[in-house]
Amino acid sequence: MKKFYIAGAILIPLVGCTGVIGDESSVLGTDPNGIFDPTGAGGTTASPGSSGSATATGTAGSAVVAGSGNNTGPGGVVGMGGSAPLGGSPAMGGNSSGNTSGGACTLDVLPATIQNMLNNRCATCHGTVPLATTLPTLLSYADLVAPAKSDPSKTNAVVTLARLQNATMPMPPLPGAPASASEISALQDFISQGYPKPSCPVGMGGAGGGSTGGSAGAGMGGSAGMGGGPSNDPLLADPICTSKTNWTNGNRGSSSMNPGMACISCHKSGEGPSFSIAGTVYPTGHEPDKCNSTVGNAGARIVIIGADGKTLTLTPNGVGNFTSNSTVKTPYQAKVTYQGRERLMLTAQTSGDCNSCHTANGTMMAPGRITVP
Repeated sequence: MKKFYIAGAILIPLVGCTGVIGDESSVLGTDPNGIFDPTGAGGTTASPGSSGSATATGTAGSAVVAGSGNNTGPGGVVGMGGSAPLGGSPAMGGNSSGNTSGGACTLDVLPATIQNMLNNRCATCHGTVPLATTLPTLLSYADLVAPAKSDPSKTNAVVTLARLQNATMPMPPLPGAPASASEISALQDFISQGYPKPSCPVGMGGAGGGSTGGSAGAGMGGSAGMGGGPSNDPLLADPICTSKTNWTNGNRGSSSMNPGMACISCHKSGEGPSFSIAGTVYPTGHEPDKCNSTVGNAGARIVIIGADGKTLTLTPNGVGNFTSNSTVKTPYQAKVTYQGRERLMLTAQTSGDCNSCHTANGTMMAPGRITVP
């Protein structure tokens, strides 16, 4: 039988003017939800059994379906042996080599709930390149079972669980949403069960029929649905304009003007409205000035949490620009939410001119644009 292996890629932090707008939550694979193709291809159809001497041929066996979860593929089809009444050669069993092209069973893959939690809640600070050298990378099975930097006698999984349940020093930190009860329970089970790895289920074929028919081989079952790999990091993307369209109307007044440029600094000259918060959200981290974003109408939200605890939620327009003239008590914190994931600004800010730091290359510790998680 054949086995196929799948690997995933990852998501890391985004930094603000004096700190980070990063992805303490979000998770989710080239496919943000980390879900493999839900269907698998069927097994190989059996050839008829060879006849004994003249009259009898084997009949095709029935399909053996095995495997479960999001990634199932039917098992191979087995052929029944033909009879050999006149002493001819015995009929051969049918081919039963199953095919799981819809998604292979991959070892060292985390359960979906845990993988999604790492993608959605931990990748901001614990990405491929952690936010600080004292922090571990938390993106994969190998990362969770590795010894913790803070206490090598414990695994990263054990330390992570403790932080998720810590009321005074929680992970993820504010303004990130806390881990859910189901996520914490899944990690508890993973640890208590000894960090189990997934197994590849096998559907066994039936025995060959006929007087001397060969026994059928085992059909390979579809692999169980496992968690998707870590999401791609938008800050590692090439510096291109994803939309391939730009603002070309100069400084003519419009809410869609000059995406990516520092709105508040420009408007201080008196040629535009005053804003307390203004910026542009992009799909990748190094989009050039005046490039129109592609995620403005895709459900992204900018959430501002003032020092007084009041929350302001902004919806970007079609080119990704977001603005507000509402009073925001500083220092404030912020996050970007998108498709159930969050990208956090962990350090409180006093300036609302987001694009002054979140340039194509980033200034004042920002690694690039404000991006969706």
